[in-house]
Amino acid sequence: MPAGEDGMDRSHAAAGQAALMLVESLMLALVERGVMPAAELVEAVETVIETKRRLAEDGHEPEIAARAAAMLAGIANSLAASGPATKG
Repeated sequence: MPAGEDGMDRSHAAAGQAALMLVESLMLALVERGVMPAAELVEAVETVIETKRRLAEDGHEPEIAARAAAMLAGIANSLAASGPATKG
């Protein structure tokens, strides 16, 4: 069976999607409840983005790292947009 078509690859993809969505949801909940400022969470996500970009530049799964960085940028944007609407 070619890579990417077996059940294990699909299970990993599903687990990754679920984890990413859960983390984003939890981060947004922290901001909405005033537990953490959005700016601090954005900074944490941006640190991970920079790490993924460096890994890609160093040749560590560059395509996957670039995709991950793009997904994380979406989360950072979502968090940044949520910040001003909350008081905390």
